[in-house]
Amino acid sequence: MTTIKRSTIRKVEDILRDYPKLDKYIEQREAELRYPTSQPDDNVGGGKSNYRDPDTLTRTLITIDEDKRLNSLKHQRDVIDNLLDESGPDTLTIIRELYFKKYPRFTLRGLVEQHLVNVSRSTAYELRNRFISDCAKELGLFDI
Repeated sequence: MTTIKRSTIRKVEDILRDYPKLDKYIEQREAELRYPTSQPDDNVGGGKSNYRDPDTLTRTLITIDEDKRLNSLKHQRDVIDNLLDESGPDTLTIIRELYFKKYPRFTLRGLVEQHLVNVSRSTAYELRNRFISDCAKELGLFDI
């Protein structure tokens, strides 16, 4: 296993902690793109145009499709979903307890001591580290 910079590990951990809220973030970003806030008109006495642009819907769809932030959020969600699907039950328990819960009850050591995962402490650390490493690779956050 290759070593990862501590900053990369922290970045992946932050992404994992945000995972339960990713769908909400995606929904909010799509709403921002569909219904942009308009700037107040400082053109006093200038009047308003009655012309409406018929291509507004097309531009909105293109904007949603090309938005980097939105695509990044979707990519993060897809990567984590795929890795969770490929993970075993012990890895799932570790990741859910350490990163997905708002207030985790156990540390990694506590999960092992309370027999919530059926592996040794060193194996539990290895499972967590492998999951984080795989996330980093799939998200393009570190080079091998």
